[in-house]
Formats: sequence, C-alpha cells, structure tokens
Amino acid sequence: MDPKGGDEGFADGEVDDDEAMEVANVNNESDDEVLQGPKASVYFCDFDPSKQGHDIPKEQVEQMMLAEPYQRKIDTCHLCGKCWYDNQFTSGCNECGGFAMTRSCPICMGRCENTWKRDVKMSHSYHEAHWDGVCGLPEHLQRPYHIERFTDSSEDGLSQFLQDLSTN
Repeated sequence: MDPKGGDEGFADGEVDDDEAMEVANVNNESDDEVLQGPKASVYFCDFDPSKQGHDIPKEQVEQMMLAEPYQRKIDTCHLCGKCWYDNQFTSGCNECGGFAMTRSCPICMGRCENTWKRDVKMSHSYHEAHWDGVCGLPEHLQRPYHIERFTDSSEDGLSQFLQDLSTN
C-alpha cells in the first residue's frame, strides 16, 4: 500500500489524465439507456462496413426498435427461446408464465374480461413472467380471489392446517 494513503499509486484527489473516466449524464426522460440524448451510439450489423458502428439519430433508433425483426428478438423468452411476439410460449417455463404477450386477468381468472400485457423488461430481468393490468372487478369482489390464490385448499394443505391446530 502507498504510504500517501492511496492504494492505486495516487495521493487522494490525484488522478492520472490517462486514467480519468468521463461520467455520462443521465437523462431521466427515458427509461431506455440506448435512447439517451439526440444521438445514440448503436452498433448494428449492415452489409456495408462503412455504416457499422456509427452514431444514429434517436428517431432512427426508435424506428428500428419498432421494426418486426427487433420486436421478435426482444419479445423472445430467454429461458426456453419461444417467441412471444409470434404468440408462442412454453407452459412450464417461469419466464413465459403460460402465456405469450397478453393474458386474461390473473386476479379473477379472466372473469372481468380485462386483458393484461406482458412487461417484457421485467420478465427478462427476473426470468419470471410479469404482467401489467388492472382487474375490472370492484375491490370487494376481488378479495375472495386473492384469498383463494394465497390459501392452500388441497387435501394435504387442509390436513396440515388441522394438524397444526391440534398441536397448539
């Protein structure tokens, strides 16, 4: 360790010009790191080598992100490889969660007839299906579904519950 107190060969507050790091400004207007600012540095594949790796205007990046090939790539399960964009999924896969891009309301099992949309970013981040939506039933009618969902009503669950009651 350096006797001056720093362990990198520099005294506190002293930084070699070659090793100084530039800190990027974060724009809070967008959640997507790619679209920060008027131009985004995006590396893309093109058959023309002179076009690869150049700055692309934000509008062009947004247009590319709406393109079908991009959507197919983004809306694909990281665990099983099924393409949600093409309405494919795997029933037993945690990230798919048994549905593609939309599903019936998971709170009331579709009785309210509302459709929920997949939160692709969260599904990929946690490798577990995440959905955005609201149940259309009034709160007092939703309550029994919440209780049912979090209560084990199987024979084994009830038997264990009764056994726990008798030992207390």
